Amino acid sequence: MQKNKAHEIICAVRAAAAKRGIDATFTLHCEKSHLMRIGNNSVSLNTSEILTRLDIGVINGRRTGSHTQMGDVTSQEYVEKALQIAVDKAEVASEKDYQPISAIIEAAVDENSQYDKALEQVDPSFKADAYRQIIEKVGESYNFSGSWSSGSVELFMVSTANDLTVYHLATDQDFNVVLKHPKKKWELRQAKTGWRLADFNVNDVVDGFKKLLPVYENHQGFKLEPGEYTVALGSSALAEVLMMACYTGFYGRTYEEKQGWTSKNKKGDKVLGSNINLIDDPTDDKTFTFGFDLAGKTRALFPLVKDGVMQNMMYDIHTAAKYGRELTGHTGGSTSIVMQPGSALPDLLAAVKDMGRVIYIPALHYLNMSNPSQGVFTGSSRFNAVLIEDGKVVGPIFSSRITDSFQNVFGNVRLISSEAESVNLSNTYGRRMPEASSMPGYVVAEKVKITDSADSF
Repeated sequence: MQKNKAHEIICAVRAAAAKRGIDATFTLHCEKSHLMRIGNNSVSLNTSEILTRLDIGVINGRRTGSHTQMGDVTSQEYVEKALQIAVDKAEVASEKDYQPISAIIEAAVDENSQYDKALEQVDPSFKADAYRQIIEKVGESYNFSGSWSSGSVELFMVSTANDLTVYHLATDQDFNVVLKHPKKKWELRQAKTGWRLADFNVNDVVDGFKKLLPVYENHQGFKLEPGEYTVALGSSALAEVLMMACYTGFYGRTYEEKQGWTSKNKKGDKVLGSNINLIDDPTDDKTFTFGFDLAGKTRALFPLVKDGVMQNMMYDIHTAAKYGRELTGHTGGSTSIVMQPGSALPDLLAAVKDMGRVIYIPALHYLNMSNPSQGVFTGSSRFNAVLIEDGKVVGPIFSSRITDSFQNVFGNVRLISSEAESVNLSNTYGRRMPEASSMPGYVVAEKVKITDSADSF
């Protein structure tokens, strides 16, 4: 890697700190971000920012101190002052009840395979024009809103344990637009993601709306009575539910504290259906690939569930230290959760033509946990949900709520699409750290509990 001036300065301070016997980690996070929002068919927000953060963590025995400083790294004195603040904090901190683990760069990493300069430097007029085309081609009589976040992340990290460095440069975007009928109040949504500007195609968005509009315009909504249904979950719904299942079932902290839905199980126990396979795979191009974590550990393919059987737990550096576990590459940064595709036809309607009534819910809204220790989640349909009978769409459904357990839903999966899709799960309200999962286009699960349905959309 060709170090820039800031990297050279940080490395110089790192070397001096190592000679002084300081146990420290230096992480430089640089982001270029742009966000456009639209509301009432016009641009309501158009903002850009370039931010640089220097994070320093220090371990002093069982005490730790950390400091984050905003601003460009322009001198050695600047970094030394930030380091001293972290050192001083560690001096006066309370002792932990465990010995913290030092961050160690396992191997030099220099990655930029998901970087696209065109996306990083996209002109806001490109986004505004795309939204304009969508509104004009789909119909200005509808009310459109949405957001489009794009940008780049540059991450550089070193520690006093050795002189190895890791570097990551990548771009990402998260586009969505919502169409709302001004009188009937139903909503349709289209979303796109990717790390290249070319991953976005305005005609795909327009076509997506035009396929759904006749269903909603020409049919009344169906109200579902509470009960068990055959439900097809789209890739967005899958990603959000499975990420919640992973955080509450396959992360070391919830497992060790007996708060998760897998806490009663051990490795080798069957926890989901035999056709469910989940892995954390930072090499999957449909995720935002990240070759190392913020403890310096090199990330690799990490099985979580194989044929329904629990394989591993994900441990961050703090939980691993507290409970005496090995690091797994899950300290900060992003996960790359992948649900492996199945063998069902990519076309959902063709796949379910002999299954009678099927409720299709592409995405869930207001998703939350009713009972984390039992793995019970709840979420409502909102966008694009339809009723299918014998492989034909017969109309939209009113807002309907699923309240069920991960083990019931993913223990009764009958069909899994053979094609995978990328789903953006990034948080646009904090520092830029993109996250995406790779999910089958849909799964069809039986005996899913619908607990409530509204009288309207």
